[in-house]
Amino acid sequence: MPTGDEIDVFGDSMVVGSVPALEYYFPGIQIDARSNRRWSDGLAAVGSAGTSLRRAVVLAFGTNAGTDPETVEAILAEIGDDRMVVIVNLHADRLSRIDDDNAALKKIADKHPNVALADWDSAVAAEDLQADGIHPSLGGAHTYAATIRKAFADLSTKHTGKAVTLKPLPRP
Repeated sequence: MPTGDEIDVFGDSMVVGSVPALEYYFPGIQIDARSNRRWSDGLAAVGSAGTSLRRAVVLAFGTNAGTDPETVEAILAEIGDDRMVVIVNLHADRLSRIDDDNAALKKIADKHPNVALADWDSAVAAEDLQADGIHPSLGGAHTYAATIRKAFADLSTKHTGKAVTLKPLPRP
C-alpha cells in the first residue's frame, strides 16, 4: 500500500476540488491538477514528469471532454508496468456519455495488472456533490479520496496476497 509520499496525482477539476482531502488521506502526496484538463493534457503532464514519477500514480481526467482510450493507453505506456496506477472513473448525471466513458475505463483497467479503477461513480451520493451535480462538495472530496485509497488497497492486496486493512479516518 503506497503512502502519500509515494503517490503522484494528475487530474482535472475533480482533483482540484479534492486537494485538502487527498492531502489528509495521503500526507506528502504530489498533485498536478488544473480545471478543464483532458486526457491529452494528462499525457503531456505525465510525460513531463519523466523519471521523477513516484511508485504510485492516480489519473483523473475525462470530466470535460470524455475518455479517449488510445490516449489513456499511451499514458499507461508512459508510466510503465512497474508502478501502481489508479484511474478514477467519472460521475455526472447530466452527461449521457458517462456510462460509455466508465465502461472504457473499466476495460482498460481490467487489461493491466498494475491498474485499478477507483469507482467514484458508485461511491458518490447526492450530498457528496456541489449544485452542478458533478464536482465534489467538501464532504464529497473525502469520498473521492477514500475511493482512491480503497483502489490502492485493492491493488495492493491483489499483488501481495495480503489483505490491506484501512484504518478509518474521521472526516474533519
